[in-house]
Amino acid sequence: MRRWLILLVCALGVLGASAAERFNLLLITADDLNGDSMGWMGSKLGATPNIDAFAQSCHRFAHHHVTVPICQPSRSAFMTGRVPHRNGALGFHPINPDVPTLPDTLKNAGYFTAGINKLAHMKPDTRFPWEMRHDGSGKNPKLLGQQVAECLKAAADAKKPFFINANITDPHRPFPQSEQESARKGKGNKNKKAGKSEANDSVVKSFPASELVIPGMLEELPDIRKEIGQYFSGVNRFDQSFGEIIGALKTSGQMDNTVIVFLSDHGISAPFSKATLYRNGTWTPLLLRFPGMGKPSVNKTDFISSVDIMPSVLEILGVKAPEGMDGRSFVPLLKGQKQPNRDYVITHVNSVSSGKSFPSRCIRTHNFSYIWNAWPDGQTQYRVEAMNGLTFNALARAGESDPVLKERVQHWLFRTPEEFYDISKDPNERRNLINDAAAKKEIDRLKKILLAHMEKTNDPQLAKFKATLP
Repeated sequence: MRRWLILLVCALGVLGASAAERFNLLLITADDLNGDSMGWMGSKLGATPNIDAFAQSCHRFAHHHVTVPICQPSRSAFMTGRVPHRNGALGFHPINPDVPTLPDTLKNAGYFTAGINKLAHMKPDTRFPWEMRHDGSGKNPKLLGQQVAECLKAAADAKKPFFINANITDPHRPFPQSEQESARKGKGNKNKKAGKSEANDSVVKSFPASELVIPGMLEELPDIRKEIGQYFSGVNRFDQSFGEIIGALKTSGQMDNTVIVFLSDHGISAPFSKATLYRNGTWTPLLLRFPGMGKPSVNKTDFISSVDIMPSVLEILGVKAPEGMDGRSFVPLLKGQKQPNRDYVITHVNSVSSGKSFPSRCIRTHNFSYIWNAWPDGQTQYRVEAMNGLTFNALARAGESDPVLKERVQHWLFRTPEEFYDISKDPNERRNLINDAAAKKEIDRLKKILLAHMEKTNDPQLAKFKATLP
C-alpha cells in the first residue's frame, strides 16, 4: 500500500522530477466513433479487440462528453481547455492567437511535440507548434504505426519527453466499401496520375447484417442497416490503427513511462448524432492510463467534459497550467474525492463545416436533457455532413409514406427552439416534453444552471437565451 501511494503521488506531479524522469503524453483520437461501438462500452460485435484489451488497464469514464460535437471546434476545445466562444473557434476557424494550447504549453515546458493527421483542424500553427508533422495515415494502420515510431525515435534522439497527438481518421466518412469511398478512390487514382496521394487501400473486415445493432436514434431500414455495417468496418480499421499505435509505443520501451489518453472527437456521422447536441453527438467515453495510477477503475457517476482533459493531464504531468481555462482537473476523482457539479455537463454547437450557423446549447444530467436552439424559424433547414450517404436518404424516403418517420425527418430539418427529454424513459431522445407541465420544474432548474454558465463564459448567445426565461 505504501509503495502504491508513493507511485500515485509521483504520477500526480506532487513530487518534483528532473526532465529525464518526466512522463510522456500520448493523446489518441478517433474520428466520428460512436460511444457504444466499442466492446468495453457494451458492443457485442467484436469490432474493437485492441482497444477493448487496452481499456482493461485504464481509468474509464463512461459519462464523458465533448464540448462541441464537430471536428475542428471539438479539437480546439480539448486542446485549449476552453469553450468555443472563449477560444475563438466557433466552427472551422483558428483559435484566437493569444489562447494557450496543450502542445505549446508542453513545448515551453521542454517537451518534444508531434502531430499526426487532422493538422488542418488545429490552427494557427503558432499555437500548435509541432516539431514533427505527419499526415495521410488516418485510415492506414501500418503507415500510422510507422509514423508514430518515427516520432518516438525523434523524441529519443532529442533526449526530451514527448507529447504525441495521434489522430485516427476512421470511422469518419467515407465508410469502407461504400459508394462514397468508391467515388473517393476514383478521385484518388486521378490524383495519383497528377502526382498526388492515392486513396487508402487497407483490407477491412465485413460484418454480417444480422449481427449488427442499429443505434437507438436511427430507424430499422435496409439501407441504414447496410450503412451501419460499412461504419463498423471503419470501426474495425480504427481499432487496427489503435493497435499499431500502442504497438509502436511498446516497442520504443516507453509504454510504462507514458500518460495515454483516448477519446473520439464526437459520435457517428449520422442524423441525431454528429454535429448535434443529442446524446450520441457528444458522448465519447474517455480512457486514461498513466504510470503509478493504481488499480484501473470505471467511473459511471461523474460527468466529464472534454475541456477538463487539458488541466487534468497537465496536473498528472506536473506541468503548470495556463490561466483562463474553463475546464477543471478531474484528478481528485481518481484519488477517491468528490467534486461539486459533476452531475451535469454543458455542450455547444455554433457553426458547422459548411460555415452555416446553427447555435445550440445543451445541459445534460443522468435523467434529463434540455436543448436550446437559437436558429429555428420554421424555414431554415438544417444541413450537415452527417446527412450524406445512405442513412438520411433512407429515412427521408421512408417518411414519404410513414407519417411517424415524416415527423422525425421534419424535426431533424427544422427543430424547435426548446427541447426537453426524460432520458430515464426515453434514452434516444425521441419525445420532446418541453410543453409538459409536469416537467416545468426540472426544465426551469436546468435553464437556471445553463444561464449561469452562459453568463460566466460571456456566451454571445446569452441575450437571446434570456428571452426564453420567465
